[in-house]
Amino acid sequence: MAANNNIADITFVIDLMKSTEKDDLNYIYRGEFTQNLQQHILSLAEKNIDKEKISSKIKKRVFHIMVESIQNISRHGDAHDEYEETTSSLFSIQKHNKWYYVTTGNVIENSKVENLRSKLEKINSLSGDELDKFYREVLGNGQLSAKGGAGLGLIEMVRKSGNKLSYKIVEINNDISFFYLHTYINTAVQDEAPQKIGDTIFSLDYIVKLHLFIMDNNILLIYSAVFDQDSLLSLISIMKNRMNETLNSKKKIISIMVEMLQNIIHHGDVTIGNTSGCKGIFYISIRGDKYCLTSINYIKRDKVDSLKQKLDHINSLNDEEREDFYNERLFDFRINTSKEAGLGLIEMRNKSKNPLEYEFIDNNEKYCLFKITSCINR
Repeated sequence: MAANNNIADITFVIDLMKSTEKDDLNYIYRGEFTQNLQQHILSLAEKNIDKEKISSKIKKRVFHIMVESIQNISRHGDAHDEYEETTSSLFSIQKHNKWYYVTTGNVIENSKVENLRSKLEKINSLSGDELDKFYREVLGNGQLSAKGGAGLGLIEMVRKSGNKLSYKIVEINNDISFFYLHTYINTAVQDEAPQKIGDTIFSLDYIVKLHLFIMDNNILLIYSAVFDQDSLLSLISIMKNRMNETLNSKKKIISIMVEMLQNIIHHGDVTIGNTSGCKGIFYISIRGDKYCLTSINYIKRDKVDSLKQKLDHINSLNDEEREDFYNERLFDFRINTSKEAGLGLIEMRNKSKNPLEYEFIDNNEKYCLFKITSCINR
């Protein structure tokens, strides 16, 4: 069956997908930030950094900025359970060519906005030497808040990145606002002038708009990259810690997630250069009483009709018929690979107990984007 969900416009997601090139990374997480989750989120980023052919000194700078960014959520964030859907914190890490972009978002009480704004403007106004001096002054006066924040983390982000902090504060209501903080670092030449990112997917304005889309569609996580086994394992670890479901439900969700990500790694087209894995995007949303897992990857146009027929056939079968069909495909030795057999698709349909939703999106003369969604009752 063709896709029929409440995500009316996936322009932002498709933009992320199409902008992802070799070694690029676009990862956005929305939700609570427990200690375990922070570690897994940083682990995913760290694995990406470790693949870079850059000095260990620069790697440490990049990682330090990511740690400070996540800790910023704890230092400046204010919990408001009554506004939970609007106030879930946000962490985004993007990589393009030699630049890393890190964005965080969290709720802040309106009574604290002016003080924070003043602190940011002060930090951004200082030269390198002035910033070093100011850091020593703040470090020496010992004026730490209850959450450990005296602006030291913000100062460190500017010192380590060599770039000013971008920020935006959006009022939610009379009590609270949402605070976005954005920084970037060049992994090649430390003193190179920041590139002009304008309205690209790496700008703060884009992330703010994407965040609104994410909230409207209750998306928990988006990951766009050239997929490999390392990214698969890290994403699974994050979702295991993110979900508060029963063990049985969690197993089903993780199992479908594995099938979906393996589908990108092994069955998607357009492998870039010698990179192991294929370009793809994966996201998880909550739709009513269901978790909905979606992947998007490239597929050659000449494969569309046969894949569509396979999906329609799988969706048309009842439970018993699908079990028979699965066994028939499993033991049909005339079929060379599980890719041809569609075993992963049958597994996803069996475990989810819901029809698979799909869509083919025009891309160019040779390739389409294949979007598939599997929803699991919570």
